[in-house]
Amino acid sequence: MNTDRKRGNYSRKSKRVILVSYEGKNKTEKIYFNNFCNRENDFIIQIVPGNETDPVNLVKQTIQKKNELGLDLDADDRAFCIFDTDTKMQKEKQIIEAINIASKYNIKIVTSCPCFEVWLLLHYEYTTGYLDNDSVISKLRKHNDKYEKNYNIYPEIKTYVNTAIANAKKLEKYQLENEREKNSVEANPHTNVYEIIEDINKYNVV
Repeated sequence: MNTDRKRGNYSRKSKRVILVSYEGKNKTEKIYFNNFCNRENDFIIQIVPGNETDPVNLVKQTIQKKNELGLDLDADDRAFCIFDTDTKMQKEKQIIEAINIASKYNIKIVTSCPCFEVWLLLHYEYTTGYLDNDSVISKLRKHNDKYEKNYNIYPEIKTYVNTAIANAKKLEKYQLENEREKNSVEANPHTNVYEIIEDINKYNVV
């Protein structure tokens, strides 16, 4: 259906919206997902930096943005809330609360342990070894010595996205088999960023 529909305070063509919110201090996510913001797509990606760095308040800001845009998450629109689990166990309680709130609004939680760069690393290699932020970056630079924060690595890894998806799913299975929940701090390493990519892939080639 190509008719205009009203969304919040504005009208637009009837394209599905994929809302991606992330912790404001993390620019890597914005740089990565900006690569998908092509208005020729049959979807619109709204990338929203949160002002909060804790999972609960980030989810609340995502709900606010969803309402502002008038998204229908029970239909074809999607909302993803991305945050790092880091390595501190005290964040576990926040993650559980964030997941409980998000589930009431059909918002999908996407976590990476310890950080988003795990998703980038999985384009190059599969690993189950414990990682902190520095070791993820170190491993990534062994494959791409140009990588640093705020570097757009996407053009160089996009042809390996199916490898990354397969590695992420394999890693998720490994953590579950070891009785570690995929969104937990204990499931180190892990990432389910692939869920966003698969949603995009339903409609466009990455």
